[in-house]
Amino acid sequence: MNTISKWLVILAAGTGLTACGGGSGSTPAASTAQIRVVHLSPDAPNVDVYANGAKALSNVPYKAASGLLTVPAGDLAVKVTPTGSTTSVISATLPLAKDTLTTVLAVNEVAKIEPLVISELTTLPTAGKARLRVVHAAAAAPAVDVYVTAPTADLSTTAATLSAVPFKGVSGNLEVPPADYRVRVTAAGTKTVVYDSGTLPVPAGADLLAVAVPQSNGAAPISLLLVNRNASNNVTEVADVNAKLRVVHASPDAPAVDVLANGAAVLSNVPFFTASNYLTVAAQKYTVNLNLAGTATTALSQDITLDRANNYTVFAVGLAAGTPALQYLVAKDDASLPATGQIKVRVVHASPDAPAVDVYANDALVMSNVPFPAVGDYLKVPAGDYVFKLRAAGAAASSAPAFTSGTVSTTAGKIYTVVARGLFAKAATPADPQAFTLSVLADN
Repeated sequence: MNTISKWLVILAAGTGLTACGGGSGSTPAASTAQIRVVHLSPDAPNVDVYANGAKALSNVPYKAASGLLTVPAGDLAVKVTPTGSTTSVISATLPLAKDTLTTVLAVNEVAKIEPLVISELTTLPTAGKARLRVVHAAAAAPAVDVYVTAPTADLSTTAATLSAVPFKGVSGNLEVPPADYRVRVTAAGTKTVVYDSGTLPVPAGADLLAVAVPQSNGAAPISLLLVNRNASNNVTEVADVNAKLRVVHASPDAPAVDVLANGAAVLSNVPFFTASNYLTVAAQKYTVNLNLAGTATTALSQDITLDRANNYTVFAVGLAAGTPALQYLVAKDDASLPATGQIKVRVVHASPDAPAVDVYANDALVMSNVPFPAVGDYLKVPAGDYVFKLRAAGAAASSAPAFTSGTVSTTAGKIYTVVARGLFAKAATPADPQAFTLSVLADN
């Protein structure tokens, strides 16, 4: 679990706002209420929040929650703007009853951003219990069933804790004994798990909003945010227990191989240059072996750790018989979508005998001095046709390129990895299967 630090709270003069410094045990003064704001719009920029016309919260990032702000009970005018702007994306007047906590979740994509308002009493959970409410805040996800169970419970014989929860659905209060739990989410009416929290300790006195939010990377379309009532360290993200893995055989002189993870076969008889589909695997440390296809002869063995809710491409690069030696190049992929009309593209240098290169796209320099082996950052560029040219690092832009690709056509919204692979010494003989070329992989 990754804890997200509380963002800056600005106490604005004239609004009547004060920050509540305690946890869930803090008691509002007479004729007061409490409010907090949570930024859950995945493609929205950081935002500022205004209360009764004055800035109360500044530069709020995605997946962050304020502490509890104590305000006079009654109507409170709330406005949310992009940071530094005066143009509101959310504007609402909230009736705040005495001794209530109102949570304002900014949900949906920025083009459709809207407030989801949850009101509850400020009372504590029953002694010796923990309390949670479940919120569906992932706009693209369908209605879901939610299972809150013991870690080893069998879903096939377990009834859903919550059924057919739609987008913007909010459960009632669920009070549970302190224990280890496991949260699993399925499409409504099915037992197919799309999100799995793994073991989740819940202590006595915990008072949590458990919010399902969109997740771009990993095997699950959602992640879970646990929002508590503390003044700081008040959001914990619980990512799905799995990762996604793609394997690419990019060693030009290596024969077909089998790929094994912790001794179990993952892929069989993989030839050069072949990329697997993304595989869903448990997020953990693996010993990854490349064996000569159909044998127990290991050509390469290395430990690789895959983190929760991440996508990876593992390239087998280098030479099976020569220098540089056979090795893994591990790339962390990013499946978050580009803006409308754009693509994301990156370049991987996987040619063992090619020098460091400068990379040009449609004659514009996009990467400089890229060595072997290396993975470039994703670039966000307009969709369209591209011709890639490679020059030796530092060569003049006017010099003849060492390699020119054919036209690469791209589609808006797609993500691409362009791999420089094969033997540069054979670039002049393109019919040779080991010859240097550029290959394009689709990452989504």
